[in-house]
Amino acid sequence: MPDSERMRVARLVLLATLGAVACRNAPPGGVSGRPANAPAFASSGSVPDEGTVKPVARQPKKALRIAVIGLENSQFWIPVKLGAERAGRELAPYNAVVEWMVPGEAHTADVFGRAIDAAVAKQYDAIATIAGDAGVAAYIDRAVRAGVPVATFNSETDTPNDRLFFVGADSYAQGKAAGTRMCELVGPKAKVGVITGFFAVEAHQARVKGFEDALKANCPGATVVGRVENHDQAEIAYQQAKDFMTAHADLGGIVAIAGSPFGAARAVEEVGKAGKVHLVTFDAVDETMDFVEKGVIDATIGQNPDAQGHDPAVRLFNYLVAGEVPPHGRLVTRADVITKANAAQFRLPQSRARPASAR
Repeated sequence: MPDSERMRVARLVLLATLGAVACRNAPPGGVSGRPANAPAFASSGSVPDEGTVKPVARQPKKALRIAVIGLENSQFWIPVKLGAERAGRELAPYNAVVEWMVPGEAHTADVFGRAIDAAVAKQYDAIATIAGDAGVAAYIDRAVRAGVPVATFNSETDTPNDRLFFVGADSYAQGKAAGTRMCELVGPKAKVGVITGFFAVEAHQARVKGFEDALKANCPGATVVGRVENHDQAEIAYQQAKDFMTAHADLGGIVAIAGSPFGAARAVEEVGKAGKVHLVTFDAVDETMDFVEKGVIDATIGQNPDAQGHDPAVRLFNYLVAGEVPPHGRLVTRADVITKANAAQFRLPQSRARPASAR
């Protein structure tokens, strides 16, 4: 069979599967698609049960399977996965299974779109997924039209789509917090380098914009000397930080926007510029926290990754069995500013118990 004919047959099979799932999986109320009572897409707010939302005490009519599609390309994702696994334990008594899936190493639509289609074809009852760029929106809409409710977490595209809700940080606000802190550290006329994760990921770029807007507002004489992407890889961030410091002997600071910022911290420590080249980063993975406690990283901005893994699965279950929807389209997680002074309280429980020699 020619390749073109194989592709045509594959598309027909997928469309037939989606149609079958649409009949099987209609949301509460019997209407396929986003429910009428769903919160407005861009509505935003925090909720008191962040990270602690409980399953509705109701047995579903049939066994339920919820797919959580995430990443494992950096240490950040460890607590996210643990959160999803915690949701699975909480839902098990209600005949529901939570399955963690990793489709690749990038946040992009070509990776996550295929994973969403695959989850629909495999007849999952609900899907929680990263939505790193605008291209994911069409895949989300297709899943919802097939009767499979979708939630997003961690990374959210601004392109409107039919996802039910999002759980994660307000990336622009996080960036502003980082920019305000950087200005306090470096002063009004410093040079600063920007290491982002992926230029294509909207959440990362929203952080960059928030950072630069706050830096400009608070330190109008400060200069951003360059913007690079590290693909959430520590070794790439390490080399980029060294390059910034080599090119600018008077560099005042580096912001590491996304994953594996401890690579940049290692570079600053190795050249003996801790406290001279100020570092502001994101997240509280063990390696990052080690450098915070040593004073190499001046501040890191949290986003409650455990809740990002846990809450979407539980809230999707509550929607499937009881039609419950959250109060906001975007459920904004905490954005704690973590420094050496308060670092201990943000360690994962198993990390707090590690001996210092193991850190």
